[in-house]
Amino acid sequence: MTRTKSRGENSVKNSLFAIVGQAVSLIFGFVTRIWFVRELGEAYLGVNGVFYSVLSLLSLTELGMGSAITFALYRPIADGDEKRIGEIMNLYACAYRIVAGLVMLLGLALLPFLGWITREVPQVEHMTLIYLLFLVNSAATYLFSYKRALITASQQDWRNTINTCAFSILQNVVQLLLIITTRSFVLYLAAQLVCTLASNLAISHSAGKMFPYLRTVKGLPDRETTGSILQNVKAMFVNRFGSIAVTGTDNLLIASIDVILVGVYSNYLMVLQTIQTILTKVVEAVTASVGNLIASETGEKRLDVYRDITFAVAWLYGFSAIALDTMSTRFITLAFGENMELVQAAVHIMCVNFYLNGIRQPNLMYINAAGLFRPIRWKGFVEAAVNLGVSALFLWSGMGLFGVLLGTTVSHIATSLWWEPWCVQRHCLGRGAAAGFARQNLICALVLALTWWGTYALCAMLPGGWLGFFGAAAVTAILPNAVFTAVYHRSEPFAFFVGILKRILGKFKRKGLPQ
Repeated sequence: MTRTKSRGENSVKNSLFAIVGQAVSLIFGFVTRIWFVRELGEAYLGVNGVFYSVLSLLSLTELGMGSAITFALYRPIADGDEKRIGEIMNLYACAYRIVAGLVMLLGLALLPFLGWITREVPQVEHMTLIYLLFLVNSAATYLFSYKRALITASQQDWRNTINTCAFSILQNVVQLLLIITTRSFVLYLAAQLVCTLASNLAISHSAGKMFPYLRTVKGLPDRETTGSILQNVKAMFVNRFGSIAVTGTDNLLIASIDVILVGVYSNYLMVLQTIQTILTKVVEAVTASVGNLIASETGEKRLDVYRDITFAVAWLYGFSAIALDTMSTRFITLAFGENMELVQAAVHIMCVNFYLNGIRQPNLMYINAAGLFRPIRWKGFVEAAVNLGVSALFLWSGMGLFGVLLGTTVSHIATSLWWEPWCVQRHCLGRGAAAGFARQNLICALVLALTWWGTYALCAMLPGGWLGFFGAAAVTAILPNAVFTAVYHRSEPFAFFVGILKRILGKFKRKGLPQ
């Protein structure tokens, strides 16, 4: 009982820090973005979007090894095997140095084609230097950062959150000052690079103090452990290919319509990805606890935790999708101007995709925590092929941005929404779980759809401006959560999370923040 309680409290503690930390970073990020658009304009926004899409494809060189190696840490952490932990971390360090080098080499290999990549981009000064700063920052994300995985696997991800939040705030403040005083995109990117390196160095130093044995353990894991990790890395690469290819190709397809549209779309994407980052941090904060659970428990307990997490994620992402649909265009108009609005049909489908991607997270969590990489290894290629083919077809038929986004919806439904649950239920929970969860998910989807329609209809009656924005915020905050509470307040998952939240808040009141 104590172990289960500790696991649950660690999960909620990590989640609370993730929400608060990302919310603070969100505010600073939005302020910087507003000044970016006002001072540098849509051309630089388009360049930012195109280079981000190109370099996100280079992150495929990471091969998904982060998830595979983190999974390998769960058992030795549960056993307290410091020697094995140190050997795995040594392997991780070597692998990430190689990845950083590969990203740089592949990025430099693209330099001769830079003119073709940016052929539709409005000309801006120092294009090559801008690209190189993007490239170096992409490679730098892998330097000194591997120790974050050990902190996460040890169920102390709140330390990562504090680090990320602090340096994100610092970066945004410095970038804001540089934009206002110099209007230099080059200095803006240089500040990003410095803060990336500083954040990684700081967390590496912190992990060294938390786990001093890392300095003394030499050598790499035995051949069996290394071989198992490599097998999982291969499987994860194939699957990881899909999610990265979907995001990267979507942005490049949109750029083929209009590069300025990439900048307009990127404002909405920034809002969605900020909320996505907050919720992903919440889910990641629970993953280590699930890994610990799978390493030490079997049978019904796994099923109960899966049910509870699935319920919480469906609520969080359902509410967030409704809020994004009712408020994102109002926010974009107030922050950036009416010329930065997208058609509402495109906004609707963006929010649907946000929700469909979100409800996958419990399955991805169990896949990563249980090391179920091989059963889903081909899903990534199938997902990417469906997305690219259908999106291109819709684009060719004249559906524009809406068609590109609808292609992503089709790829989610055709692959991830059934393949990943099937994998988890067959290999981790037992085949008998499938029917019950399918019924639960259908009921949840029906409740969400009706609530979404009612909330959007009410918000659409409100005027524009700040009055309408705060009115929509009030309606969206109250109505969906009231409906969800009324429908589910007697369910076991609802009672489970309310109980854990009360314990954690009571602990904070008595002891303050964790040390």
